[in-house]
Amino acid sequence: MGLALGLCLVSGASAVLMISVPAPPSDLDSPSETSATAPVGDGVPDDSGDPRASAEESGQVDSASGQGQETSPSPEDAEEEEPVLLRSVEEEVDSADGEMTVMEGESDVMGDGPLTTFAVEVEDGLPGKAEDFAAAVEEILGDPRSWGDDGERSLQRVDGDDADIRVLLAAPDTVDRMCAPLNTNGYVSCANGNRAIINQNRWVGSVPHFDDDLETYRIYLINHEVGHTLGHGHVDCPGEGEPAPVMQQQTLGLQGCEANGWVHPDNGPADGSDEDPDD
Repeated sequence: MGLALGLCLVSGASAVLMISVPAPPSDLDSPSETSATAPVGDGVPDDSGDPRASAEESGQVDSASGQGQETSPSPEDAEEEEPVLLRSVEEEVDSADGEMTVMEGESDVMGDGPLTTFAVEVEDGLPGKAEDFAAAVEEILGDPRSWGDDGERSLQRVDGDDADIRVLLAAPDTVDRMCAPLNTNGYVSCANGNRAIINQNRWVGSVPHFDDDLETYRIYLINHEVGHTLGHGHVDCPGEGEPAPVMQQQTLGLQGCEANGWVHPDNGPADGSDEDPDD
């Protein structure tokens, strides 16, 4: 389908951002087409500022301990109590080992309708626990607010080579290589064919305009890039103060909308609670 994460505009694609972001190449300014064969990302921001510097100025990043990390150490048992979507908040990296490992195990079939399978892969050498990423992806895609809506499809995590979708977590250098010729600039994620390729630094650090809401950003990141693998292109904010559509390039900006990670935010959460989907 296409490479996608949160940020780069390309002909038939979007991309991810980077620390020092140069002006986008001339072939990246048309996000109008989403192809099953071309990489898709979220685009390069208009300014040439350093997104990481902005995050540090806003207090979002602790440059000594890593973006999004608590300044005080957490005991091992406290880490186990962290919600699935907030685990393995680690420092940013530039590169890792370059080899991907498929996470073993299968989930139950989640939802009703024709089955779509997905595998989770994590680059070797990244900080954090690979199983935390796999658990987060499974929780997000298995939620009724994700892509399995009202019997349209069911989803299941598998560990075979024949999975319909592959969700990868990789270091920026690896993302740039796997998303080429899309320019992800070491910052954004993308989708390429049936692979949703997630930039480790966005996974652990979000973006400044999400106001430290890492959980919502992680939900958005997975649903957005997986949406590209399912054939969905980019859309704009429908109106001031409305929930941003999941296929809006929210990594680049909210355009007046409210941050939102869900495809169908009005559906009830998986646990049946009445909590607000964005909490």
